[in-house]
Amino acid sequence: MMSRLPIAVALLACCLMSVRSAPADARMPMPAPASHDDFDHYTLALTWQPGFCIDGSCLPDTPHAPPIGIHGLWASLPRSLADRGIVNRQWWSKGCDYFHHSDAAPSLPVSVRHDLDATMPHTRSDLLRHEYDKHVQCFGFDPASFFRTELAMRDAVAATPFAADLIARTGQVASRDMLLASFARSFRTSWPRALQLQCHTDQSGRSVLAQLWITIRHDRVADFPAPGSLTNSPVPQDNCPDSFTVPGW
Repeated sequence: MMSRLPIAVALLACCLMSVRSAPADARMPMPAPASHDDFDHYTLALTWQPGFCIDGSCLPDTPHAPPIGIHGLWASLPRSLADRGIVNRQWWSKGCDYFHHSDAAPSLPVSVRHDLDATMPHTRSDLLRHEYDKHVQCFGFDPASFFRTELAMRDAVAATPFAADLIARTGQVASRDMLLASFARSFRTSWPRALQLQCHTDQSGRSVLAQLWITIRHDRVADFPAPGSLTNSPVPQDNCPDSFTVPGW
């Protein structure tokens, strides 16, 4: 049987080659919401592509590399809605529909669309349109700036030792606590819920890693991934068991 080590090394090399280069001292481009700016944090939702697509929701042309893709960047519940009695669960379900529903795709430069196409799962229902309508348009973000920020954040995570550790575990059973500890070391954070893991169940009944949700302070986006940019998710949302598979394609 072929050793898994060469496969993991190849995946790691592929992932690192995919990271768009940036100056070491560059600050994260800050998306500026024009309205409803009264929220506390963002959730950077990244996909582990082989696990995210295991439920059959992805099209065959979904990018297989890099394995760490992008789902979205989600603003938390605005205080104006919380003051009306809206709770997190309702906000997660409806998002921007509380303010405005567009059902429109964002107008983006060709280069941004190209980079999103290379890192976002290609789903049967258009994921980019969904993300823009539910999480972006009602805040008045400039679409190009917003999605460039998403991509820059993904690249920052993909360039960390945590990402290298995760990729090296492809095809293996991983410990939830071990991965959270790897994240804490890599991002130098003590927030226990700065990273939350999402798992799916495959046809064999195994729990497999599907997503990585990272909680980022609204007022510190420009500093991401510095330790001070992270914070706890206010609500536990990690659904992975103590051990699970980090699937490959």
